[in-house]
Amino acid sequence: MFCTKIKNQLKALLRKFDNYVDAHIDTALKVTTALKNILSSPVGDIITAIIPGDIDNTIRAKLVDALGKVTETLAIAESCKDISDVNEKLKCFVTQLNLRDPNLQDAILQKLASLLAGHLDGQRLKQSLYDLYTQAKYAAGKE
Repeated sequence: MFCTKIKNQLKALLRKFDNYVDAHIDTALKVTTALKNILSSPVGDIITAIIPGDIDNTIRAKLVDALGKVTETLAIAESCKDISDVNEKLKCFVTQLNLRDPNLQDAILQKLASLLAGHLDGQRLKQSLYDLYTQAKYAAGKE
């Protein structure tokens, strides 16, 4: 009963924030879900594998730019910061992420989704709100 009440509250919260942010969070969660899938079966071109094919070219360019920046922000590997090619930086990030406990991997990927959503949205809101909305959307989708 308590869990159902919390899920309903999360769904109500998600309905309250604007659709533009919601679309960015959906995109960010698709990217991080694809990254999580890569942890178990690596690919050559990570960017092509994680960015949905139906994404607009402008959003795709923003995502590529954001991925280069936010993977550094998370700083799970100092050695990845020296890599300039985004695809190689993501390979390094995935390698380092694979070394972490699965629960920590999920936490890092949720934060990555939140940072990506904020970047795609032009940082109109405080980062803590992107964190909250991303976490709520992720939790609501885990039904």
